[in-house]
Amino acid sequence: MVKDFHLFSDRKTRPYQHPVLFKNVFHASGDDWKRLRTIVSPTFTSGKMRKMFPMVRECLGDYLDVLEVYATQGRDLNVKDMYQKLTMNVIGRCAFATDANALKDTRSTFVRHAQGMTEFKFWKMLGLFVLPLPVKKLLGLKFAGNEESNQFFLNLTKQIVERRKREGNTGKVYNDFVQLLVDAEAKSGADGAAEGGPDEREGDSVEAHHVNEGKEELEVEKRTFAGNYGNKKLTIDEISAQGWIFFIAGSETTASTLGYASYELALSPHFQDRLYDEVNAAFDADGEIGYDQLSRLPFLDAVVTETLRLYPPVLRLDRKAKQDYRLADTGITISKGQDVEFPVYAIHHSELYYENADRFNPDRWMPQNRHKLIPYTYLPFGAGPRNCVGMRFGLMEVKLTLSHIIRRYRFVRSKQTAVPLQFPTVANLCVAKSVVVGIEKRFK
Repeated sequence: MVKDFHLFSDRKTRPYQHPVLFKNVFHASGDDWKRLRTIVSPTFTSGKMRKMFPMVRECLGDYLDVLEVYATQGRDLNVKDMYQKLTMNVIGRCAFATDANALKDTRSTFVRHAQGMTEFKFWKMLGLFVLPLPVKKLLGLKFAGNEESNQFFLNLTKQIVERRKREGNTGKVYNDFVQLLVDAEAKSGADGAAEGGPDEREGDSVEAHHVNEGKEELEVEKRTFAGNYGNKKLTIDEISAQGWIFFIAGSETTASTLGYASYELALSPHFQDRLYDEVNAAFDADGEIGYDQLSRLPFLDAVVTETLRLYPPVLRLDRKAKQDYRLADTGITISKGQDVEFPVYAIHHSELYYENADRFNPDRWMPQNRHKLIPYTYLPFGAGPRNCVGMRFGLMEVKLTLSHIIRRYRFVRSKQTAVPLQFPTVANLCVAKSVVVGIEKRFK
């Protein structure tokens, strides 16, 4: 994923791909991927995240109002479902400039189609893997979820882009994802690698450990993106495809991470108390916390990191060999075109790398203990130039949400809390059936 990235830069080919939606930075290959990544990456620097931060905070306000009702009435909370509504609101606002209102109107057109986009049926996934291509075409089986919902978001993105082009230079400033992509322009390798200047690169490095980013990784990244890859602006179809993958990748996975963190904190009150002490001290007199303060709370980061280790968003990563590749002195040769899978979940739960691997222990990620960790045994966002481009947005959303909730409320284990959690088979995702905890007000 890093040292010989140029030989494993593409993901496996998905059969019968959507002609528009798969023009995204996750699924693209070769120079098409390099071009997209060069254009899209600067929209996720810490500077851009600061601009989106107020929008996420605004969405969080409605969610805190709902939690107040549950805590006051002493009701158990299915945090998985509730966080899905929150992340739907956040993505709607930050990506599509739309008020999803998922917490109050679950039957709205946006919510219905958002749920359709993340709809994974076991029989459909099985058919995609075992049926021959002609049969898949006949049945209309695609990796890209519900076709009606996909078309809704394609049309929505196009409408937003066309409306803003008609508005012209009115002086109105938009900081959402679609506008950032409209304004984005590819830079050459050296310029792109330095996007944002030294202060911004320093800000981004605070959370670089989430993708094993060090000196070697940055050098590989610079070599990978050196060159010119054609059109430096995105087409409307390409903007639509990036918005689609941003929603797919940023909705379910972020909601799940928040749910699992809440669950583990409910089962570990001593860790929850430590987290409260840290975040409470970081809030200002107005009851707010800024972007920079949020990213520099070590125990909050440790809690999120340990949650992602125990419950990685995807179970496996994959790459495709561009040529025959011999694995050092093992005698094993990976043939050109062969798919290679990295068992992320198995690595994260291996006793070879983590003592008491199945136990929630944020302390293993505290700065004084990180020297004990083995590189590339923590892969929730991948590693190398093809790591998750939206990582910083997801971390910001998770940390901001947890900090505000823990400052006001306490998660507790209830009679309805399942121990352990139950996980159905859902594609390549780590998604529990439900995550139920109790919630109490910290101050009456």
